Amino acid sequence: MELFKAIKSIYLRYPLGMHVDVQDVLYGLIQPIAPEKILLDATYVPNWKIDLDKEREVVRETKSSEESLAISEKDKKRDEIISSLFQEIRLADKSLIEDRKAAGHRLRLVVDTYKGLQNENMFEETGHVSGLLNDFDKPAAVADLTALGLKPLVEKLRTINGEFIALRESRFKSKASVNLPTGSSLRIKNDNTVNEIFRHIEAAYLSTTSADDRKMISELIDRINQVLSDVNTAYNQSLAQKRVAADKKPKQPKTPKDPKQPKEPKTPEPPKDPKQPEKPGGGSGEQPKKPDEKPKDPKKPGDDGNPDITLPEE
Repeated sequence: MELFKAIKSIYLRYPLGMHVDVQDVLYGLIQPIAPEKILLDATYVPNWKIDLDKEREVVRETKSSEESLAISEKDKKRDEIISSLFQEIRLADKSLIEDRKAAGHRLRLVVDTYKGLQNENMFEETGHVSGLLNDFDKPAAVADLTALGLKPLVEKLRTINGEFIALRESRFKSKASVNLPTGSSLRIKNDNTVNEIFRHIEAAYLSTTSADDRKMISELIDRINQVLSDVNTAYNQSLAQKRVAADKKPKQPKTPKDPKQPKEPKTPEPPKDPKQPEKPGGGSGEQPKKPDEKPKDPKKPGDDGNPDITLPEE
């Protein structure tokens, strides 16, 4: 027989939803045991249950974003149906078939009063969609919608609008719950409670004089440790999978450094004064010498050796 059996401590690192689940499992193991068998006050476990329920409510609150997404999707689908319905009615109003054009014109008088309905906020749009559906339920409108084959589209709008309202009311009800403590504070409180219960169970194992009670407490300790071990393994596997998934993601390219600013060009030095050209004659002021040979006299006519020819006058 073991003189002492220890229970592992529960840690804060688990995500809130996983933490609540672990606490629920532990509560299910401990609650059936008579409090005096494990040295607990009669109110200890019921008070723990109250705090567990509060933590569960906080977890439910974290799902409000999912509800918001569902509401947004319903609103988007509702807008698509309204746009399609209005377009069909306006096209019918331009039809060359007289009966179709007349039905389209009457319905257009109705839908034109709801122009821009898709661009309104969700609250205003919901009220106006309900008004539009009431107008479509009037006998004359029903006959025109049936003639144009648009009654199924109107019923589709009615269904989507009802689903939107139901989702919105569900979210309002969940938000109207009592103000709850933060998830982190409840987590700490419940961890402290369960760890204290563990210490009482360990003490009961040491102090009991009943062999049956010792066997029962020993099995309880084994089951608690098995739960904590399984949860810890599952949590570590989840972390490993997330790390692998993160490693597979392509890394973002590094932001290129800003190019260096070009250096300012140096100011060019002013050009040196050009040398003055030397004067003819070597620059001494003397006139250039005349060539020794005199230029030949220009030839006179007839000096080329050919006799002049004179034509006789008539």
